[in-house]
Amino acid sequence: MLEETHYNTANNFVDFHKAYRGTHSASQDLRTHFQNYKIPINRRHHMCVSLGMEIVSRLAEHHPEIAKHCYLVSCEEAVEESESYVAHCEEKNIEYAGPNLEKEHALVAMRVVVGGREGVLILDPGYHVARAVTVMKDQCYPHTGWFTQSDEPHSKREYCYVFSNHCSNYITWTERMTRAGKQQYEMSVIYMERPYRTAIDVTVRRNLVYNFRSLLSRDAKGRVCAGVYFPIVPNPSEAQFTLFYDSANDTQVKQKFKFSSFKDSKKIPENVMTHLEHLAPQLRMELAELTALMTDLASAVQDVEFVKQVLEINNSINEMSADN
Repeated sequence: MLEETHYNTANNFVDFHKAYRGTHSASQDLRTHFQNYKIPINRRHHMCVSLGMEIVSRLAEHHPEIAKHCYLVSCEEAVEESESYVAHCEEKNIEYAGPNLEKEHALVAMRVVVGGREGVLILDPGYHVARAVTVMKDQCYPHTGWFTQSDEPHSKREYCYVFSNHCSNYITWTERMTRAGKQQYEMSVIYMERPYRTAIDVTVRRNLVYNFRSLLSRDAKGRVCAGVYFPIVPNPSEAQFTLFYDSANDTQVKQKFKFSSFKDSKKIPENVMTHLEHLAPQLRMELAELTALMTDLASAVQDVEFVKQVLEINNSINEMSADN
């Protein structure tokens, strides 16, 4: 499934921009549109929520008796103190704590019992994890423990999932990043006691105003092998994107270009088009489709008033959840 699907937060950003400019006057504030926007979900433009839905749907085709035990769960990323976060959510009750939580990510869980010992299986196609991770409460076999998620020449990324020591309703997900011999750790917390029923309205909606977008192709091992990514910046003249893909000689090509290259869709620079011609098949897209998407993205990131409001809403959400 990782090979056949993309991680894609580019198309939903384009749809969001078009809906705002197409149905509202320029004077209406984006925040109102953001709060009332009916989010389109399909089986082509995936982010973590629909990727979770997709993997359960595909599993149901072959093993419906297993799929019925799978459910979406929510995740709070980059938590500074996992134990205090869990204690806060338990003390307040998750529903009352909810309005101050960001819940940027969603994944799939299934409870398991092995010889009377409790655990959970985790499926996370949104973070390109190409395995079912087994998390046992006692951390004994078949507990997965630390595993390598990606190992590139410049960096190595490893993951580990364990039940929270404070409350077994939560799983702590630790990421260890090694660069130039130095290790950095980041911790996220998964709430798996109950299904995450507001994933579209919370996680997908939150992503609409996130200040980083991407369209990524993965291989069967979860390696991100081709794609486009870019930050959203206030100054349209500085708006640029990075594209990357595998070349014929087993190296990876990576190039940065200004979005202004797509100001006139009929006059896209030849060197940019050459890279798009190589990238399109690795994204399993027609060149015309990829070019149209890049032109639409350029229109969105160069819409000064729209971008200004996107960044303001994103900052407000970051401030709201900063204490978590």
